[in-house]
Amino acid sequence: MPSATEPVRRFLLLLVLTACGSTLSERPGDSALRFMPATLESAHTKVGDPRIAKIRIYADPGVRALPHWKEEIAEQVDYASQLLQPLVGVKLAVDSVQDWPREHPPNDALRELVERDKAEGVTWVIGYVTPSDTSSKVMSELGDAQPLGHHIIVRAWGEKPELESLAGQLPDPKSAERGEVIAAHRRHKQTVVLLHMMATTLGAIAEVDPTWIQHVSYSPKQNMFSNRNRDLMQLGIDSRLAGETDEVAAKKLADSIEKAEWGGWIPAAHDQMLTALHNVLEAGRAGKTFADVPPAAFDQYKRITELAKQGKGEDAMTELDNLLIGFPANATMHELRCEIMLGKPGVADKATRAACDRVSELAPGDPTVHVAVGEALIRAGAVDEARRELTKAEEKIANLPTGNGDAWRKLIGIYTGLGALTWTEDAIAKAKLEQDPAALVAAQTRARYGIPRGAKFVAPAQEAALVAAIRGALDLIYANKFGEAARALGAAEKKWPGAPGLTAARCDLELRKGQFDSAGAACARALASDPNDSWAMYLQGVLYLRNNGTTDAGIARLKKAIEIDPTLGQAWRTLGKAYLRGRNKAAFEELDKDYRVKFGTALPR
Repeated sequence: MPSATEPVRRFLLLLVLTACGSTLSERPGDSALRFMPATLESAHTKVGDPRIAKIRIYADPGVRALPHWKEEIAEQVDYASQLLQPLVGVKLAVDSVQDWPREHPPNDALRELVERDKAEGVTWVIGYVTPSDTSSKVMSELGDAQPLGHHIIVRAWGEKPELESLAGQLPDPKSAERGEVIAAHRRHKQTVVLLHMMATTLGAIAEVDPTWIQHVSYSPKQNMFSNRNRDLMQLGIDSRLAGETDEVAAKKLADSIEKAEWGGWIPAAHDQMLTALHNVLEAGRAGKTFADVPPAAFDQYKRITELAKQGKGEDAMTELDNLLIGFPANATMHELRCEIMLGKPGVADKATRAACDRVSELAPGDPTVHVAVGEALIRAGAVDEARRELTKAEEKIANLPTGNGDAWRKLIGIYTGLGALTWTEDAIAKAKLEQDPAALVAAQTRARYGIPRGAKFVAPAQEAALVAAIRGALDLIYANKFGEAARALGAAEKKWPGAPGLTAARCDLELRKGQFDSAGAACARALASDPNDSWAMYLQGVLYLRNNGTTDAGIARLKKAIEIDPTLGQAWRTLGKAYLRGRNKAAFEELDKDYRVKFGTALPR
């Protein structure tokens, strides 16, 4: 009978073998190269011997049922380690590989993993969960991790849906190199997801460039982290390997982010990371966090809070009810009771709403409970009812004494997450926080998707749905599914007639079909409705550049698109190519300088 260490020994042997010679050919045939994903690279070389970061791996039944699952995970861990060594000076070492008899949905896997393994003695605990029946490029669907967390979830590769997604991007089925290319795509995607989640735990922020690993969507073109995120990852891993507390790491990361802002981060993700880091700092200040809880109840209250965070709602409620016997009118404790019940039995339960109403009775001027109920209603899909609760919160926030900026920012963050542009902007105006990053996010979204403020064709509650419809149509266009895209646009245009963003998407569709006259007409209609529709302006510039006689007009349109929407990287890169074709070296170099500042990388030549 094999010893308890035998599975680990075999897994470590696999890592040695993959490090010495990957199962993927190092020299694929020339015919296969065009189908291959990007090779992971580090623009930075860390000097000195790498430090060891131990990892413990769990695999659920769905993963263990896959053929060669150990070999493939070993290969992915090795590939990730090969990037992390020059990047931040860290080499991954597997502590153990364990069976994970989990049965709950994948979206609950991170909580289950945290409860199962406290990450003692390792840098990360990594859980591999059953592959999905559908292929996805959304990082949040491919894995899960939290800032400063020690646990990571990676969704396993599902052969059938992934091959369907790669249709047209693989060699002919009869090709001898097809299997090699498929293996390369599997290795690349799974390793990129693993690295993305590791970087999240170290403080890295979602990036705007789709070729960077920390982008919110996966792409086979992803090959590196930005230098700015590398700096944060270095801070995070150095702090972790030095044994520093989460509070110390959070302070270092927050200071680094705030002292050197950078345009290559997605603004909303930047704000979310800072919020998460500041929350860690706040949690370390018990006297401030639990200011309304009597000192004698601090420890018990904190323990109840931790039980609730761990998903142990029944245990938390039992202990909290006992605590409330001694402090029956403490609003903070009743607020915690409301929040636990919002998790289960849920916001639709009458007892839950009664518990939350009790908080309002005890603290009539406090907006916190309305925000909590509003968020729960949003999760339940009741946006209209949530808006009513959040409006109550707005009224109470406005009546708070000075120093209510954090309360407003919380509300603004909720509206931003909903994609409710008007509600976000209205809250920003009421809070007098016009310089808040959320204001820029809203303005850029309006420009990118042709939704001018005060538009009559869409109600504020439907703005997010319209943006989603435009994005969905564009995704179909980029996938060359022109018929589906046309049908999607037609349905959306019936719902939101005259929306410039939909007209701009139609311009894009006609352009990609080679119908340049109809594309030009659609872009012109979009800009007539919304002169600040940056996507339509960009596409019109592309159309103008097709004709050598209108190069100046095309350049002017691209400049205007960048002026309207400075994060529109496509316009920058197209303008750079126009300068190169026109042999305007000085203009290209000036644009390249600005591009480096904005995006943290050189303008492509």
